[in-house]
Amino acid sequence: MARPLVGPQASCALHGAILTAAAIPGVIPLVHSTPGCALRAGAGVTGELSGAPPGLPLVASTNLAEKHVVFGGTSRLREEIKNTLAVVRGGLVTVLTGCPTEMIGDDVAAMVKEVTSQGEAVIDIQTAGFRGPARAGYDLLLSAFASRLEPRAEPADVPRINILGIVPGIDPHWLSEIEELSRLLAGIGLRANPIFGPAGGLDALHALGRAEASLVLSPWGLGPAEALRQRFGIPTVVAEGLPVGIAAAEALLRRLSEALGRPLDGAAEAFLASERRHEDYLLNQILGRLVSAGRQRVAVIGGSLAAPGLARFLTTVLGWKIAALVVTDEPPAALRPALTAEGAIFAPDAASRTEAILTSGASLVIGGADDRALAGRRGIAFVDAGSASGLGALTAGHAGRAGAARLLSALVTGLEAADAPALRPYPAEEEKALSLGLLALAVDRQVQILA
Repeated sequence: MARPLVGPQASCALHGAILTAAAIPGVIPLVHSTPGCALRAGAGVTGELSGAPPGLPLVASTNLAEKHVVFGGTSRLREEIKNTLAVVRGGLVTVLTGCPTEMIGDDVAAMVKEVTSQGEAVIDIQTAGFRGPARAGYDLLLSAFASRLEPRAEPADVPRINILGIVPGIDPHWLSEIEELSRLLAGIGLRANPIFGPAGGLDALHALGRAEASLVLSPWGLGPAEALRQRFGIPTVVAEGLPVGIAAAEALLRRLSEALGRPLDGAAEAFLASERRHEDYLLNQILGRLVSAGRQRVAVIGGSLAAPGLARFLTTVLGWKIAALVVTDEPPAALRPALTAEGAIFAPDAASRTEAILTSGASLVIGGADDRALAGRRGIAFVDAGSASGLGALTAGHAGRAGAARLLSALVTGLEAADAPALRPYPAEEEKALSLGLLALAVDRQVQILA
């Protein structure tokens, strides 16, 4: 029997589509639904939730009233499309439908065809909230763009790589993650096609079909990648979540290079060696303080983009034990096996997250702001790795060695603030492997432990 969600992590597909569209410079979301649908997501787009500068009017809306729901809202849509085109020039108006308009059967395609036949850049996409959670709106929007937009011809200077699966406004630190991945790709001689943020825009959107490969970071990027594969034959490289730390990033970059048939050259190898030296230096400075904090049993809470990568870094680099890997989004059932194989627990609301934490026996919780209070009440150390407010959403990501540096800094700060005690010994069968922990890391990397 189904149960109601208590404090869901995110909202509906329409809101995810609005946030995604608004993060592409030159794309103007036009919501064909009731005022509340646009208002709630629009507040996030223009305020702290998405990290966008406040005050920018990025979302248009038909603001349907009761009479439109009863008698149909196509005339209101025709009017709003014309008004939007009169105000905004040179962009792509994207009509996003909500639950009411899809349920009453408004012929949105006909209204859009009226203006596209006159040479206007308008596209309609079905994004009703009942089509899934917020991240599903990202999938719906980009899959539609990939299936319907024509690529623009441009000179092929270096191989272009689509970055898919990072959802603006929903995934914490979305812009920071995209920018770090773009930097890593550039370091080995590839060019990112990020779509979102200041480096993205309409040119990047139209270049989706001219990429050499699509790099998929979460299950939500598989739909657009498949649409690009079917239409343009672009191969897909699927990552195991966000690559946290240089070891994970290097492994992913080498896989990508192999898929492209482009072995890394001397400059790329030198770049990766430099990244390793930077991370090793940081570990040399911080390992002693982590050892003093003791081995931790960690509950990692977050979306399918970041949580698995964070957990993998903690186990493979620090030798800590993952007490619970709590995934807060809701990937389709067919896309969950890989996460389940890593021990993921799917907990899309506050009640299930609370249960997962309380039954995990964790000594440390790494999650979002919503998890802080629970950890505090239970006397569990807490590290915030999931809040998406203010500039933190734009600058505090965890990809690559730069992200590992931020994570390690947050771990030391959080554990020392909580004065977390060392844990009781592990069971005998686990002790041998886990006793290596940080010491084995130091030997492997020739890093000096300071305590």
